[in-house]
Amino acid sequence: MSTRRPLMLTNKGSRARAAQGITEVSLHRPSLVVFFGILIVVALVTTSPIAYWLLYALGSVIAASYFWTRHTASRLKLYRQLRTQNLSVNDEVEEQFELINDSHLPVLLVEIEDHSDLPGYQASMVESLGAHQSKRWRCTRRTLRRGLFRLGPTDIRVGDPFGIFSSSQRVDDYNTIVVYPPVSIMPDVTIPNGMMIGTSQSSIRTQEITSDVRSLRDFQTGDPLRRIHWPSTARRGQLLVKEFDVESSTSVWIALDLDGSVQAGEGEASTEEYAVKIVSSIGHQFVRDNRAVGFTAFSRGTRYVVEPQKGLKQLWRILEALALVKASSEVPFDQFLRSAQHGFDRGTSLVAISPSSSQLWIKTLTEFAHKSIHPLAIAIDASSFGNQPSNTHLQAQGANSGIRIVPITKGMNFETLEATGYVRKDFERSYHQPRSTTQK
Repeated sequence: MSTRRPLMLTNKGSRARAAQGITEVSLHRPSLVVFFGILIVVALVTTSPIAYWLLYALGSVIAASYFWTRHTASRLKLYRQLRTQNLSVNDEVEEQFELINDSHLPVLLVEIEDHSDLPGYQASMVESLGAHQSKRWRCTRRTLRRGLFRLGPTDIRVGDPFGIFSSSQRVDDYNTIVVYPPVSIMPDVTIPNGMMIGTSQSSIRTQEITSDVRSLRDFQTGDPLRRIHWPSTARRGQLLVKEFDVESSTSVWIALDLDGSVQAGEGEASTEEYAVKIVSSIGHQFVRDNRAVGFTAFSRGTRYVVEPQKGLKQLWRILEALALVKASSEVPFDQFLRSAQHGFDRGTSLVAISPSSSQLWIKTLTEFAHKSIHPLAIAIDASSFGNQPSNTHLQAQGANSGIRIVPITKGMNFETLEATGYVRKDFERSYHQPRSTTQK
């Protein structure tokens, strides 16, 4: 089982250019060639001037058409440049195209066929160009779903004015974009806490230095000089030292069940997409509260790991991982949790999200609790999404085991933070005053 740690992919405004050269030349009207052969026979048999005139005229047209097609195709260039970065669902992806004809001959018809796999995105079109002419245009579409997508490759087809020949070439260059899921918001989830040194707000004081300064007090003999708060000391005229708080847990791990056999529903109304929204919401909650949060899941034969960290960039790392995963795993959630256990430190809080009705993953969380890992289960009721058994019976098992279970059913409302690619920098600057809209 391989492990993948996302590296904050960005969608740079790369420029892809068509390779020159004809990859295929085809004859569209073979009947003309047959007719040309018949004219040769008729001209030789009858020696008629009219037959020879028709022979020369048709031969000239065929030769000129072939040269026209070959020449114009070899002098065409296509550029495509991605102009948008850091896209989220419902953002607009924008590409700029430039088609250049370096030939002395006009191109009466050029077909551009796009093979992008971004849902709803289609950049195919038909154009015409004069001699030594270029045209630019932009293609914009709104992104419909999260994922890793390819813009390109592109096929270019040109022909002659008589439609006898056509030439095609494949532009193999393409741009790759990552569409992040939206930053969803749900009511804050209360996570079971440990007692480790850290930085969350707490009423418990510590002699250890953390990044959470709770208050100031008078200097006492034995206090290290590095704990002195010099600005306050200068204002008050006496030595003051900083007091720190302990964190209720060192970090929070979010584990997502992507076992395809337990999922239900389609599209946005599916257990998979609900789970993705829950992960983004919890990630946002702890990044907002300056807590270290990590993410792990198993998808497509790869274990995705985002090590716990703080800060807004961590939220985008988690969103990137969510953009790439799919509910295609064949590994039951309890087995995945056991395999990921070595990455969970003592005192860590664990949020496990699953639509599975199996009692085994709750049993695994119970075992974790005995090892000083503090679990919370979020159980998505797959029966409310489609033809899957209900997992409501897990509530009784959780109550008997001391594991808190948060039930989620279809129809839950999520709000969405406006964290689009166009305004991501503004979003990061104003992160503590987000605006939101309601989604179902």
